Amino acid sequence: MLRRAVALAELHPRPTTLFLGLLYLADAELGRGDRPAARAALARAREVVEEEPVSTYAKRRLEESEARLGRAGARTAVRSGVLAEELTDRELSILRALQGPATQREIGAAMFLSINTVKAYNKSLYRKLGVASRHDAVAAGRELGLI
Repeated sequence: MLRRAVALAELHPRPTTLFLGLLYLADAELGRGDRPAARAALARAREVVEEEPVSTYAKRRLEESEARLGRAGARTAVRSGVLAEELTDRELSILRALQGPATQREIGAAMFLSINTVKAYNKSLYRKLGVASRHDAVAAGRELGLI
């Protein structure tokens, strides 16, 4: 129903209506566990904000939704030059998993990835964060607001 509402809101001349529909859709997709769909809805919402003026409330809601996906911290870090490039969704998932006691093999099993794939993501993650250890990656992720 939300997808249909957003499609109809695309036809409506008020950007705030479309924007809020996209935010609600992103929240619903995130609740279903479909992070790529949630990210796509938020990306479209960000486009609406950049194209048309929306209310302060709407902008605040966008920032809150992006924070739930871990995107706000990554975007801010890239803009400020702390990160050379933004982390992928999978890298953010790996970073969140690194907070716990699970081994790389256990993380891979939980995410249906091979141990070599997890190691490759870790290497990329460490490079992007400019760190050399799991502990440092988690600390950097927290400092940047990614986790």
